Amino acid sequence: MPSALLAGAFGQRNPGDEALLDAFLASLPERWSGVATTSTPAATAAIHGCAVVDARRPAAVARTLLASDAVVFAGGTVFKALHASSGRRRGALLRNAALVAVASKALGRPVALVGVGVGDLDAWGAPTLARALVRVADLLVVRDEESVERLAAAGAAMPVRVAADPAWVLLAEPPVHAAPGDRVVVALSRVAVGAVDPRWLVDALHPVAAAGLPIALQPWQVGDSADDDAALARRLARAMAPLPVEILDPPRDVAAARALFTRSRAVVGLRFHALVAAASAGRPFVAVAHEPKLASAARRLGQDAIAPSLPPAALTAAVLRAAEAGDAGASPAAVRGEIALAEEGFRLLRLVLDGADCPDVDEVTGLPLVPGSS
Repeated sequence: MPSALLAGAFGQRNPGDEALLDAFLASLPERWSGVATTSTPAATAAIHGCAVVDARRPAAVARTLLASDAVVFAGGTVFKALHASSGRRRGALLRNAALVAVASKALGRPVALVGVGVGDLDAWGAPTLARALVRVADLLVVRDEESVERLAAAGAAMPVRVAADPAWVLLAEPPVHAAPGDRVVVALSRVAVGAVDPRWLVDALHPVAAAGLPIALQPWQVGDSADDDAALARRLARAMAPLPVEILDPPRDVAAARALFTRSRAVVGLRFHALVAAASAGRPFVAVAHEPKLASAARRLGQDAIAPSLPPAALTAAVLRAAEAGDAGASPAAVRGEIALAEEGFRLLRLVLDGADCPDVDEVTGLPLVPGSS
């Protein structure tokens, strides 16, 4: 049985990243198996039931690469400079990705990047590494048009195929209908604190709570750090006193987040996959666009995105509009479109891995190439 090394930020207790791994494991060709890179091998193996390799051990990753028949970068923002909170050098992610891809090509094995995103490429050497990664890829599918623009600005070869985030395939079944409640759920991200002043968020949410809309803070990524999403939630709740603020448990997975959102009035998202879950739930959302991918998701799904450089009142007004919109979340057509694009990205992946033996070969319709020919 051939195997693919699935490269991603797995094992960090982020429901969005874990959803990506689930999506790829379910969408590989039937005869293929996946080996996931992870920072917590035992937990990832137990949760996902797949083979794993410790991402913190370069020699182990190299051995797995030698034993694999392909390398697949499994979604996520691969093209970016790392945030200081990661504790790693800014260019480490892109450098390591390029090394793995080049090594795989040298071994004569295919390299695929599916549903990946492009963030800021402002680290030293990042544009060069981005161009190299694009050049060696047998399949490159990005999740939004904004990612194409950033690759083009870095001088990467064009055009590029555009699909949608791979996690959409996990939400193909419509959610169980539920009457929306009154509360506004805020999906938190400690990584956002570098761009979003917590005081700005408090100043924006305080008038929402004062207007009679209960605020529920939802940590998404909770770990061993004393500075995780849960700590951020407690800090925000204290700052909003004496107005009552509920702190929710982290979602078990993206499907659980969607189920919660169906019973909410609106969602404020600092997490990309919280926006995906909210749109799938049919609830209006407001993206706090501290990273380009959140603004991209809002644009594609017809929802508001507020940059943290704007006054807090801009976010207040957007949240109140969303709360008043009732069922005016992302349109069902927009949601179906995202799912279809994600599924097409996986069909192309299966075609690359299985070639002429791919049973989906007659179903592949292609993805839009951006920029297209004029």
